[in-house]
Amino acid sequence: MSDESEYEKEPLRNRLLVAGMQEIATHGVSDFSLRRVSAACHISCAAPYKHFKNKDEFILEIIRYIRRQWALLRDDLLRLFAEDTERQLIEVALAYIRFFASNPHYRTVLVAAGEDDAHADLSVPFLRYAAARGYTAEEQRIRFYALRSLLYGMTAMLENGELSGTAEDYAMIRMALERILN
Repeated sequence: MSDESEYEKEPLRNRLLVAGMQEIATHGVSDFSLRRVSAACHISCAAPYKHFKNKDEFILEIIRYIRRQWALLRDDLLRLFAEDTERQLIEVALAYIRFFASNPHYRTVLVAAGEDDAHADLSVPFLRYAAARGYTAEEQRIRFYALRSLLYGMTAMLENGELSGTAEDYAMIRMALERILN
């Protein structure tokens, strides 16, 4: 069986979402073209409208898809480490870096759509941790910005190849996270 026939078996809605993510990563939200997405999926220009009301709804569904994928992982980690606020925060932060470094087009899509918000993704576990540690409001603010900077920076370094994503790299990232928090 050829790759194209396997591709054709993939449900069209999913193929459209994947092609739409690539379209945003390549051309941005402002130059998003349903014609190019349709061409990438080898379908007619009208076919996406069977799944999405319009271009805006399509872009919104792409964002929802990415957010759902991340939320599933994040929420599993929050439950798994619910009893240890430091471990919970570190594991969620590491998962954020791995998730977006492994799927760079996801972050590109969210940034292009103005939706990249690690603040919301990490604020709840961070505030639990900060409360348990008795941080002052100023300490919370400084450490939270340092944490977000580390997330964005390490993700970018993994995306551009400055870090290769080895176990040693992630051990170093874990140590950096621990230093920011303690």
